[in-house]
Formats: sequence, C-alpha cells, structure tokens
Amino acid sequence: MSWSCVYCTLLNDPLFLTCQGCGSQKPQGKEKSRGIQGFLKDSIKEVGNVVSDLWDISSRKMAPHNIVRIPDGHSSLPLGPPIDNFISAPPASSSSTFFVPSANEHRYQNLDFEIDSSFNSSLRSEDTMKVKRDVEEKSEKIYQDILSYCHANQTSFIDDQFPHSSRSIGVLNFKRNGKHHNEVPNFLQWLRPTQMFTKDGRQCPWTVLNNPTPSDIEQGTLVGDCWLMSAMAVIAERPEVLNDIFPSKEYSYQGVYRVKVCVEGEWKVIIVDDFFPCYKGVNNMAMAVGRRNQLWVSLIEKALAKAMGSYSMLHGASLTQGLSMLTGAACVNYDTPENPMEIDTFWAQLISSKSSGFLMCCVCAAKPGTFSDEDFRAKGLLTNHAYSILDVNDQYGHRLLRVRNPWGQFVWNGKWSDNWKNWPSQMKDNLLTNRKRETGAFWIELDDFINMFTFVTICKLRSNWSEFRHSQTVGIDTPVIQLIVTETCEASFMAFQKGSFAVKDDSVNDMMLSVHRISSKGVIGEMIGRSPRLAQRHVNTDEFFLHPGHYVIMFFNLKNGNIKPITMNLVCHSSKQIFYETIRQSSQMFNHALREIILKDGDLVSNTESGIVIRTLTKKFRGMIIMADNFLNNRWLHLGIDCNESMNIQSSRNSLQTTDVIPPMSYNIVIILSTIDDLAEYRVANNLKSIVHRNKYIGPEMNYEASIVHSKLQHYPILDISDRLHSSHSLFYET
Repeated sequence: MSWSCVYCTLLNDPLFLTCQGCGSQKPQGKEKSRGIQGFLKDSIKEVGNVVSDLWDISSRKMAPHNIVRIPDGHSSLPLGPPIDNFISAPPASSSSTFFVPSANEHRYQNLDFEIDSSFNSSLRSEDTMKVKRDVEEKSEKIYQDILSYCHANQTSFIDDQFPHSSRSIGVLNFKRNGKHHNEVPNFLQWLRPTQMFTKDGRQCPWTVLNNPTPSDIEQGTLVGDCWLMSAMAVIAERPEVLNDIFPSKEYSYQGVYRVKVCVEGEWKVIIVDDFFPCYKGVNNMAMAVGRRNQLWVSLIEKALAKAMGSYSMLHGASLTQGLSMLTGAACVNYDTPENPMEIDTFWAQLISSKSSGFLMCCVCAAKPGTFSDEDFRAKGLLTNHAYSILDVNDQYGHRLLRVRNPWGQFVWNGKWSDNWKNWPSQMKDNLLTNRKRETGAFWIELDDFINMFTFVTICKLRSNWSEFRHSQTVGIDTPVIQLIVTETCEASFMAFQKGSFAVKDDSVNDMMLSVHRISSKGVIGEMIGRSPRLAQRHVNTDEFFLHPGHYVIMFFNLKNGNIKPITMNLVCHSSKQIFYETIRQSSQMFNHALREIILKDGDLVSNTESGIVIRTLTKKFRGMIIMADNFLNNRWLHLGIDCNESMNIQSSRNSLQTTDVIPPMSYNIVIILSTIDDLAEYRVANNLKSIVHRNKYIGPEMNYEASIVHSKLQHYPILDISDRLHSSHSLFYET
C-alpha cells in the first residue's frame, strides 16, 4: 500500500522509506533491534548454498562496511550453482547487469547527543543572515577609509587592484567588421558613467537600483556571459535578493561601490570603482548594461570579473554557477523526466520548491531527435535560453507552470497561452483575468513543458537555515571533516574547486563528495548522501536528513586516484546548527567510503557463482566502478574484465583489460573507469568472466600472458606496492 508524504503529499511506493519527491522520511514506528544474533542468522541465510564454505562466524563481528545490512538493506546474494565439492569449471561470464534499488535508509531515534568536552565548539554552522552581515562588517572600515580619502582629496576612487588596462580585459573571442578575433581588443577605453553615452541619455539619472526588472539587462557583445545575465534576470524577480547584493544602494559620486557575491563557495564583499570599458569614439559601454541608466548590472559583472582576474574569465559558465554566486544558496539541477513514471516525482519537487519560496528557472533546449530551433520559434520559444518559473499550479487536474521570458517578449503561443481559445471560463478568471499582468509571462502545461525544456534549476534560498564554509586541501592522506549532529536536521553540501575559473573546461578535475556515518573508532559506515561524480567546477548533494551522531565528509578525485591534492571550499547548509572539526584520515577510510557508495547505489551483476558478489556503479557517476566480494571461506575468486570495446574511456589500472585474484572473505575495488574527454559522449562496455579456485595465483585459463610473466601473480597489470585503492580488503575483522 502506497504512503503519502506529510510534507509534499506525494504518494510513494511502499518499498521506499524516503519520499521520492522531497526526501523526507516515511512516517513509521520505531524498529525493534534484532541484535547481532539475528544479523548473523540472516547473513548465513542469504549466502544459502555456500554454508559449507563459510567460516564459523558465530564468534566474529561483521564490519560496518559489510554488504549485509540491518534491516533488509540490500537484496539477497545472487546464487549460482552450489559449491559443495569443488570441481574446476570453465569461467562464468557476464556482460549484463540488473538494477538493485538503493539501500533503505535506517531510522534513528532523536536522542539527546552530547559533544565531547575536548571538541572545539567554535567550529559550527551559523545563521546565514549573520554570516553575510559579518562579511559586510569586515569590509566596512576599508569602504569608509576610501570614502574619507576621496572626500579629503576631492577625487574619485580608482581601484588599483583591478587596473584600467588590457590585463583586466583579457583575451576575448569576438566578431568585428565581419571577422572573428581572439585577442585583447585595442578599441576600448575606461570611462565613468557621467562620461558615457547611453540609449537613455539624460532622460534617466544614474542610479544603482531603480525598480529593477529582468528586462533592464542588456548583455555586451564581447564577453560570453549569458549565464550571468540569465542569473541576474532570475533574481531581478525577487527585489529582496537583488537588494541584498549591495550593502550601499545609493549612487556614489566618488565612484566607490561594494558588491556582495559568493565566489567559489566563499562569501566576499568586492569593492570596485565605477570606470567601465567603453568603445572609443562613441563612448558606449562595451560590457553589460542596465537600462534606464542603472548600474547594478554593470557593477555585478565588474565585481565578478575582478574576483576571477579579468572580464575574459567570465566566458562560458553555467546558470547554476551564476545563481550560486549571486545568492550563496544551494542550487540543484533537475532534468525534465523522460520516463513517464518519474513525472509525479518531478511535479512534487516543483510544488515543494514553490511552497518553500525557492527561486526556480529553466532552460529551453531541443532534446535529441525531437524539435528543431525553427519548431521552437514557431511556438514562441527560444532555444538555449533561460526562463524564470514564477508559479506552479494544479487547477482542476491541469498541471500548469507560469514561466517568464526575461526579455519581456516572444512568449509561448500554444495550449494555455494568453490567447488560447479553449480556456475554461473559471480557470481563465483565476489565472489570467484576476492576475497581475507580467510582461513576458505565460502559462504552459506540464507535458508541453517537459517536451520543450531540458532541466529546471532550483535555487534553495533559506534565510532561517545555518551554514558553514570551510576551505581545505583534499587528497588520499589529507584530513577530512567530521560532523557532530546534536539534533535531527536536513542538510545539503557543495564542494567548489578553488581557482578552477582559471582552468579550461576540459581540464577541470572530476569531483564527488559523500557523507557517511562514522564510528567512535573512525570506521566508515553507511553512506547517507552524495553528489554525482562530474568533471565540473563544483558539485552538490540534494538535501537529506542527518540524525544525532557523528558523520564524515569524503572527497574523491578518482581520475587522479586522489593522489593529486586539490584545494576545495566546502559549503554546508543545514536546518539546525551543526558542529564540525577536521580529523586525520585513516588508511582505510578512502576504500571503505567508496565501498559504501557502491553498496548503496551499485547494480548487481548476474550469472556469478554462489558466494560471489560483483557490483557495478554507474548511477550519478560519469564512468563506472567494478567491485567484487568473495564470501567463500577457502577459495579464491579469479576475475577477468575486458572493457576494450568502450569509447572515450580510460582505466585506473592503465589498461582496459585486467585479471585479479580476490582472497577468501575479501572485497576488491577492481577498476575505475573515467572519461578521457570529460565534455564528450562516452560508452562503457564490460565483459566479465569469473571462476572460483583453490589456486591463489592467476592461471592460464584466465590470462595466459599473466601466467607466463610470473607464476605467482594476483593482479595483472601488476599493482604498484603503494596501490591501496585496488588492493584486497577483509570483509570481516576480529573482535
């Protein structure tokens, strides 16, 4: 029987213990602990036909990273032919997988939780509004000193940290006089507003903000920062958000302005002057312009150019990055669903976001094999263009979205548009006649929206939440962040690569972060949530619940094996205050955390022998990981993997064909596949063959070449002695 979420009302499958719409937990009673005896009983039952091969584990304790969970966390082991009397047999092979749902989340009582007396309680999340006020206050003295100097010397402010030179412009890719150029333009000069010519001339006085609207934004022709223009158009719908960016909103005759933005996950108040690049001769602004002589558009663009080093560094980011910079909030992309079974969940996410007051926007683009650009234009839509979502409404069973083109014109002309002839009279009164008219806005049905728009970006602004921002270098042996949660709360996490704007898109490191329970002895436990693995400048998780206890945040740069240290800014948003500290990373944390991710999100491979479990991870993961568990007592798993038919794929083993021997009662992360070109399409093809054997070395039946290289090899290609990632690890440990 399905259950209804108490938060977003979505009807969920009874198998899910968390809402598939908003992530809140299924209401249910406390689960009775079954204890270690029940745990052992179930673990033996699941292995089934290989009882004779298991050690007597009645006196052994299951490691927190074992695949058998309490309660019913994973499906039973796939059973192959029983192995009572071992007979050498041909290798089993497989090239297919089947889907196994993610493990059910455990429920924990909301117990009182005390922080250890030795813990540094000053490291804790703080109210978001207080964090931003503190940043403003730190800039206040510098700001006042500049104003005092300008007053005393009767001069305007000239920012020597962002000089009026070609260095601040950078190399731009532009078209001029019919020719394409990739160079520093030599036709620009830096002018103050009073020296410029604008479309509005003297009709409008110069201001910072003058009842701003999305249609006030006009992008320059030299810099490809439409992502920033779109983000500004979205926040222009919310005056309180835009006003918060400017600590001082008055026009400055000394030309001193402060702009509060969040760059690479770090709040900054950037002080800029009011000299802007203009075309020589005509004195028009060359970069972004605010119509009606408003400076807010140009000031935000200049502040971010200063933060990144030059205007040229603004080229080619994403709408999500733009919203994150302007709000500091967690911004999440949701693809419009292609599977009809996912539409209800998608709608629930929109309804929940609307009720929470989040900023929402969407991108109109053609999906492969659907409509052409001309088809979109015929329907009044622009491709590769960002739109705001103003409202989400269910009227008489019709699921409708109120969408706005920030240009203020060129709108949807299909079903449910303003001039559509089939409006029911009562709905027309509710949604059109009695509603304030909004330039560029239109209603569109959910089905049409899914066909015409590729994804929705939700900017989760929450003024009453807490946050902490922490900078550190991450790698396989660097410290990790431990969280101490004292009361149940929701939380989300983001990780930003520092300095990544100076790196080309195809050279950005791949990233993934995950959050795990951790024992008092530092043993990694269940994965609570994670980000996708992507080669992007930042990654983020959705919200999930954290119950009282200790957690650890793990970072992964798998393409480089976490060997190359990366400087990150971690951001945590939470509904309650969270304490945190850095702790030493033990030698096993990295492997155990990766194993927990695969256990929860991986797929089981069919056609394996009894007591052998092979999993592949591709969900929210660019590439693939293959992990093998050997639950047999006295036989070795021989596993061969061939990925040579893959496209745009490289291997963590420096070969797409591997052979490994996994000892009894051990697991092995056999191979990690990554894309060579992180911006291009890729395909992973894997053919597996496996056999259980009393021989603990690679034999000719699995890999003839390896067997003649050396008679006592367990891994081929041979592992480096320092390779902890691909070494075998015990499934059990002694009490």
